[in-house]
Amino acid sequence: MEGKKLKNLDEIGKKIKKLFENEDRIREESLRITREITRISKKSISELHKGRYKFAERYINKAIEELNILKKKLKKYPEIYYAGFLHLCEKEVIEAIISLYLIRKKEIPRPEKYNFDLISFLHGLSESTGELRRYILDNIRKGKIDGIEDYLEIMDIIYNFLLNFNYPENITRSLRRQIDYVRGIVERTRSDITYAIVKGK
Repeated sequence: MEGKKLKNLDEIGKKIKKLFENEDRIREESLRITREITRISKKSISELHKGRYKFAERYINKAIEELNILKKKLKKYPEIYYAGFLHLCEKEVIEAIISLYLIRKKEIPRPEKYNFDLISFLHGLSESTGELRRYILDNIRKGKIDGIEDYLEIMDIIYNFLLNFNYPENITRSLRRQIDYVRGIVERTRSDITYAIVKGK
């Protein structure tokens, strides 16, 4: 008799299963797209360090376009949108575009220009210091020391800017670890530049 009170469970279960199957399909497809966006972003950075700025810009514009299409699609699925992999992908895109602007000594774009998530923006900004370090070391190896201290100054500014956001890790998505990473990058780069300048005298 009590079983009659649960007779709707089969029908309810079918609806829930359909929901999960649909979201699982969306999730798998989204993971594939984020991997492709990340690949394009890394290709942009590769072209940037080769000095092929037009190609770098072309790749990053493609990555931004694909990212915004995906974000719009996933707004209907908050469990997927905030699962974490979209943030990681967006961070890669932001790192690439900020690196492109900074290495070319241009003012970086505001997050809203490309509809970037603000927390992802902070993470992408922090990781751009790694690309600045790479650019500096490449120039040192080529014997091009003039002007590289300008990029160290940019790294210092980024580090001090990030120190303004001392909030709990679950709010900032572990930004503190990124700040520690930036501090290490800046100090190692400062030592490398100092050694290169002293050696060149």
